[in-house]
Amino acid sequence: MLPAANGATRPGMSLTPPNPAMSVTHIPGVGDVLGGCRLERLAGRGGMGVVYEATQLALGRRVAVKVISPALAHDSEFRERFSREARLAASLHHPGIVDVHDAGEQDGVLYLVMRYVEGTDLRSVLREEQRLPERRAVRITAQVASALDAAHAAGIVHRDVTPSNVLLSGEGAGERALLTDFGLVKHLETTGATRSGQWLGTAAFVPPEALRGEPLDGRADVYALGCVLHRMLTGEVPFPRESDAATIAAHLHDPAPSPSALADVDPAFDDVVARALAKEPGERFASAGELGAAAQAALDGHATAAEAETAGSLTRTPVAPATTESMRRMTPAVQPPVDSSPGARRRPRSDAARTARPWPARGSSRRAPLIVLASLLALAVAASAGAALDRVLRDDASPRRPVRRAIPRVPAPVTLTSYATPAYTAQVPAGWRPVADDVDRGDFNESRWRAPEPSRAELVIAYRAGSTASPGGIAEAARGRQAADPTYSELAFGPIELGGAEAYRWAYGIAGQARASWYLNRCATSIAVYGATRPAEILRWMPTYRAVAASLEPVCP
Repeated sequence: MLPAANGATRPGMSLTPPNPAMSVTHIPGVGDVLGGCRLERLAGRGGMGVVYEATQLALGRRVAVKVISPALAHDSEFRERFSREARLAASLHHPGIVDVHDAGEQDGVLYLVMRYVEGTDLRSVLREEQRLPERRAVRITAQVASALDAAHAAGIVHRDVTPSNVLLSGEGAGERALLTDFGLVKHLETTGATRSGQWLGTAAFVPPEALRGEPLDGRADVYALGCVLHRMLTGEVPFPRESDAATIAAHLHDPAPSPSALADVDPAFDDVVARALAKEPGERFASAGELGAAAQAALDGHATAAEAETAGSLTRTPVAPATTESMRRMTPAVQPPVDSSPGARRRPRSDAARTARPWPARGSSRRAPLIVLASLLALAVAASAGAALDRVLRDDASPRRPVRRAIPRVPAPVTLTSYATPAYTAQVPAGWRPVADDVDRGDFNESRWRAPEPSRAELVIAYRAGSTASPGGIAEAARGRQAADPTYSELAFGPIELGGAEAYRWAYGIAGQARASWYLNRCATSIAVYGATRPAEILRWMPTYRAVAASLEPVCP
């Protein structure tokens, strides 16, 4: 595994493994007992760890046990957040939410014990069937919406509503959709380690306000659920693009696609998806339940002309923020609230539905934090971010007046030139200034380039020969360290293919920087590619960074 960089490298650019003193001596597996549960079968893997089908010995019941990745469990701040969010998740009780029975730590291993759901997940179904019949898609949407309304009424935003987190149990008309993985949730009153604007989902479902670094509320989940509905109806995500950078740009600027233009879908769904995917939260459905009701109306053909006009106009009157005291009085709203916009048809509502939390109106005085996930790929940031990044990326820490010249915000032409070391060959950006040329840092070697002024973009390629560490192991270790920083926000993390071999990609924001990394290991040479820049430039340089990563060819014996 690639070791820590010495003082010559900057924070966030090193390849430091977890502290050996904090390593877990034994990672539980099938047959082990964890938290009073015997692990019977590996059921799945995710970004935060692995899930086992297990037997809770005291009660003799079948449960699901999520074992948190050791790389994350090593971090004290993550452990504190995990404990807090596990308690929040355990407080949610709704037929459409997978219950959390227990959470704890055993021999340095963090775990969650959850209700076991017999069935599959929506992602697997969509992979096999491509798209779903309208009636089934609407039924799943309405059931997930009901679960989200219950969470939102409790002041909790899920932040990762994706097909992989929707479990399906049963068949035919008896099929039930359940929302899981509330280990990533955010409480609306929480500050500190879970900051507003932090989105831990995937690029295909991320709402624009998360990219802009604005505070998140339940309407962020409405946007993600709208993306899921589009995926079910058409067989593809709303903004399929060749790169994460292009996907993010589309979420920010491109109009929502019409499902009926992509597949054999009733045009009545076009307005439903358009409203759910509105760029501004105030222009969306005010609750997930409203989205579910609108989808059902489109299916039934009951939408009135006034409703269609309201959905097409994408306008909504903002409502006043809820107070802390009012949030304490809230109870989960099982029945979705109805559209209160002018002209919308009224439906009876239960007392529980009337308590659903109104989401705060967008205020012009809000300022997006520059050190959260939205900083990663935002197209507009405050000018102070440039000065902060300038001090970080320079060799010295002395203050300097920021460069005021405008930088284009369109992707730069990918112009590369050949570069080689004894360990690999690569194509690197032409015209970038070399800062370090295969410099021996002790346990690994590093090469570094900087973009021409006024850009502050930087590229690093580091490698260690004779390493047997897997790309995933290196990436998890680095990710676990960075997650300790309260300014850390993640956009993408997971395995990809580069040059026909497995690699790991990681995109995130931290301390006012936007960063993208790729990790690979072919023929016993661990190689990492890092791109770092200020947030306003990341879309400009992301295609270049990825092209460099794709061009890497290790020199195999």
